[in-house]
Amino acid sequence: MSRHLHAVRDPDAPTAGREGAPADVSSAALDETARWPLTALLGVSLAGLFWWGLFQVLAAIKLHAPGFLAGCPWLTYGRVQPVAWNLLVYGFGIPVGLMVATWITSRLSRTALVGGALIFLGSAVWGGGVLLGVLAIFSGHSTGVEGLEMPGFTVPVLFVGYLLMASPLLMTFFTRRATEVYVSQWYILSAVVVFPWLYLAGALQAVVYPGRGVLPASIASWFVHGVLVCWFGGLALAVALYFLPKLTGRPLPSRNLAVFGFWMLVFFGPLGGMVRRLDGPFPAWMSSLGVASCSLVLVAGYALLVNLAILLRGLGATVRAGTVTAFMAFSAGSFLLWTLLVPLSGFEFLHARTGYTLFAAGLDWLVLWGAFGTAMLGALYYIVPRLLGEDWIRPGWVRLHFGLAVGAVTLLVLSSLLGGWVQGGAINDPSLEYVRVAKRYIPFAATGTLAFLVLWGGALLLVIQLKWMLLRRWLGHCLPKLRGWCAPVDSEVRA
Repeated sequence: MSRHLHAVRDPDAPTAGREGAPADVSSAALDETARWPLTALLGVSLAGLFWWGLFQVLAAIKLHAPGFLAGCPWLTYGRVQPVAWNLLVYGFGIPVGLMVATWITSRLSRTALVGGALIFLGSAVWGGGVLLGVLAIFSGHSTGVEGLEMPGFTVPVLFVGYLLMASPLLMTFFTRRATEVYVSQWYILSAVVVFPWLYLAGALQAVVYPGRGVLPASIASWFVHGVLVCWFGGLALAVALYFLPKLTGRPLPSRNLAVFGFWMLVFFGPLGGMVRRLDGPFPAWMSSLGVASCSLVLVAGYALLVNLAILLRGLGATVRAGTVTAFMAFSAGSFLLWTLLVPLSGFEFLHARTGYTLFAAGLDWLVLWGAFGTAMLGALYYIVPRLLGEDWIRPGWVRLHFGLAVGAVTLLVLSSLLGGWVQGGAINDPSLEYVRVAKRYIPFAATGTLAFLVLWGGALLLVIQLKWMLLRRWLGHCLPKLRGWCAPVDSEVRA
């Protein structure tokens, strides 16, 4: 194993006499049962990641160069941007989150994956639903509802696909051999259970049976913010709180503080959706509830900060030396920054200038890629070699991908936040016409395009390595069996 992926002794490895960790269950045996179901989820997620990168770069270019490919109605900004968003959330975020969460659940439960065949079926149904939704958006049948642009006929398909993919995780947890439930499992279970409720409630009330007036817009804001907090933020914390203690060899300093932060995040996080629509024609209590709830999420961020500060004290060299630990530390830091900036964006002194600008997009990218994306990439670089039984072909690419991802996320978030500040100042200046306002933020939008290109390039490094690993495993393990199956039987000749 490359030095960039080093780890101390696996805390989840079975130890004789340890309660909840039977000595007859090995990590290798757990990975063996989960190998191909989780590889199916990984394939769906990496396909979504690849196509997201392509269409996100195209949408970013059209934001500052609208004449690019303007002759094709399928490739207008109004279609390409929602396609990119849905590919990131539904094509990449949901499958890869379930893949990593299922692997962690199996390890911590000390139980082999239960119902792996359902993951194969669910991956096919989910992937088909996302494909239908993307094609519908391209053909002009978008709902126009933020985060729920795919038409209503995809809702039952995606809902059934999700239930099939997530059921093995829950079955594995409830048949667990380990008696203790870890903090990372709390976040995983909340994300897995809350997401279908958020999706079904949001889709039914905003897409399938939309209400009148501003109700669909308020439902969409609640849904998007809830998914960002509970799924993307929650799973990012679950992965970070699993790998950081595991790879540093130190236990989490305060379990009770971590559980308290969990309940603060889960209870108040989804209620902050209206912070995205403070100036809209909504009842005042909605906006007040959104700002107050986001402010209370700061408590969850403070609980995380205290735990991580004590956990990582004096381990700066260890974190920097290991790529996986560096990914996790950056992810946790991004989430802490997000919990600080979101409530601040709801206060009048900041919202008056940054509302409805690139600033809001910067906050979304901070949790989508800064917290969730980097946590998933770090987890994949740790999990995949153990899952497939193959080392990474180019270990140096792993460290390169870390540098590309961190640099791109930093550039993307800073350009969006600063661009939103400049754009908001221009919008509030009555002496500037719209063309001059647009020219103010074009340099920042162009910088964002560069960041998306770098992110996509890093993703291509991961996809290429994974394809070679799968090919090498097939040649090394499947091909000899295929040759033996096709070999002639000598006994027939002698008979």
